[in-house]
Formats: sequence, C-alpha cells, structure tokens
Amino acid sequence: MKKILLFAVALAFSLTSNAQEKKSKTYKQHKSAETGRYVTKKEAKEKPSTTYSTNRKRSKN
Repeated sequence: MKKILLFAVALAFSLTSNAQEKKSKTYKQHKSAETGRYVTKKEAKEKPSTTYSTNRKRSKN
C-alpha cells in the first residue's frame, strides 16, 4: 500500500515540475535611434520608425 501511494505522489510531483514554463534563452531589447537610450516596449511601439530591437541572451543567474 505504501509503495502505491509513494509512486502516485512521485508521479504527481514529476508531472507538475515538468509542466512549469521555462524562460526563453533570449529576450528583446529596444533602443531609440534618436536619443540612444533603451526604451520600453510601449515606447518602441509608439515610434517604430525611430527604434530598433535586438535579441539579447539571458545571463545564467
């Protein structure tokens, strides 16, 4: 009986840990061509002609 219960708990734990969403290895960073500063996604959408986006790698922290 204990083996069946232990197996069920281990199975449930493994399914929930695998179901968690992993972060992507990259993220987008937006920079303004006018000012040279980094801007938010909202600001980049407001002025798409003067901003550019690059994919950056995430640090391993």
